[in-house]
Amino acid sequence: MESFTVRLPRWPTLLRLAGGAPLVRTTDRVEALVAVLAVVVSLFAAPIAAAVGTAAYDARRQAYAEQAEARHTVPAKITEFHASQQILRTGTITVPARWTAGGAEHTGTIEAQSTAETGDTVEIWVDHKGGQAPAPIPTTTAAVEAAMGAFVIWISVAGVAATLFTVTRTLCDRIRFKAWQHDLDTMVGNGDGHEHPGRASGR
Repeated sequence: MESFTVRLPRWPTLLRLAGGAPLVRTTDRVEALVAVLAVVVSLFAAPIAAAVGTAAYDARRQAYAEQAEARHTVPAKITEFHASQQILRTGTITVPARWTAGGAEHTGTIEAQSTAETGDTVEIWVDHKGGQAPAPIPTTTAAVEAAMGAFVIWISVAGVAATLFTVTRTLCDRIRFKAWQHDLDTMVGNGDGHEHPGRASGR
């Protein structure tokens, strides 16, 4: 029975960084070092972004839960309606209304369907003081917002790291190109205008 060994592929970037090959220039090592740093920073940014997202989720979920506890709906009676009311993009109109909440009577403008008439009632959200308030945000929204926030943080850090690597690579390519051009010019210069030893001109 023959045995065999499975070898994991080596990362060329690490070989450039740690290897002692004579053909590897300083610019190659610098480029490899920046590449490794960019990957490491991106990897470390992931748990940090996750921790920030978790903290944001806890805070927002608590805030949204408090909104749900402090707000409730009450019936508001439309006190006046004009046929010439401007219809909003949502298909509703703004009309004056009156409602009772918190042991007191309140008045204000509310949104109602365009088919509403004077005397109709509309359910509206009010706060603990009875004043009109927006509907509470569902607690499930906290998870979406936290996930998006964590992703934005991570993608920003990874983007900065990738940009740094791209800039470094561009600079290293320019340096290598100049070095190669200098070597070519030197080779061409050494090959012109020199006679080979042992040869006499004109003989």
